[in-house]
Amino acid sequence: MNWTLDQLLAFVTAAELGSFSAAARQLHKAQSRISSAIANLELDLGFELFDRSSKFPALTALGKEMLPEARAVLNQCLRLDSRALAAANKEPISLRIAIDEALPLETIHSIFSQVGDLFPNTHMVITNGSQDDIATAIAKQKADLGFMLSNSALPAELTLQSLGHFKKILIVGNKHPLANAGVLSLAQLQQHRQFVLCNRSGENREHALSPNHWDLDSYYLICELVTQNQGWAIVPEHIARAQWFVEQITAVKTDFLSDILIEIGIVKRLDSPSSAITEWITEKMRHLINSHAV
Repeated sequence: MNWTLDQLLAFVTAAELGSFSAAARQLHKAQSRISSAIANLELDLGFELFDRSSKFPALTALGKEMLPEARAVLNQCLRLDSRALAAANKEPISLRIAIDEALPLETIHSIFSQVGDLFPNTHMVITNGSQDDIATAIAKQKADLGFMLSNSALPAELTLQSLGHFKKILIVGNKHPLANAGVLSLAQLQQHRQFVLCNRSGENREHALSPNHWDLDSYYLICELVTQNQGWAIVPEHIARAQWFVEQITAVKTDFLSDILIEIGIVKRLDSPSSAITEWITEKMRHLINSHAV
């Protein structure tokens, strides 16, 4: 076998994006080079990976079997790069951190004054965004570390390490019909609108309990609508207790839901090296989250 990593990367990228031209744009190469790389890979393997009979190439049966294998090889290469950089003990001169806006930012941001004292020569870039923003920034190498709520739809080249959990609670507005209804049943909840978190494409939403539900991409917007007595929601407790909402909402109990926890994690690329500053920030963030967890 004489296949190369460039050929595997062209194959995986084309399979994930659905076309050779999209893979070329993603990898900043000419489409002809992507086509040649995949054709040479097919020659070396002895079978076709793509059916090219229609407008867009589609994976063959053997192509579908080879895709996870190719991904595994590429991911192992990323891990090798990471271990090599860590072994060389190269400290970053710049560190870009992306933070999920659903985290308790006033608490998490408190660590950065310490970063400035302990690592004065490291240039910091700190941004906030949604789950999708964080994962996309890391995948596209526009950020080095991300702190976010757990997301099962992470790209294959990313890894998420758990840092702890926060509690979620069920809330309604103070004047909502359910506010004074006592311990609620599922049947009672299903008679009213539920607000459910989704991504910014309106997809990958959390599980809805009510057939009448709206999908929104921000817990803060969800809480705002709850304060207006437009429906109920299950949200992180620290957001519901924020000064903007706490006096206008009521936490209610049900006869079928036990404690609901949401995982917080650090996300990074598989080829991202460890360093003194990333290890310090990770451990400090874990301590902060655990000190404010349930």
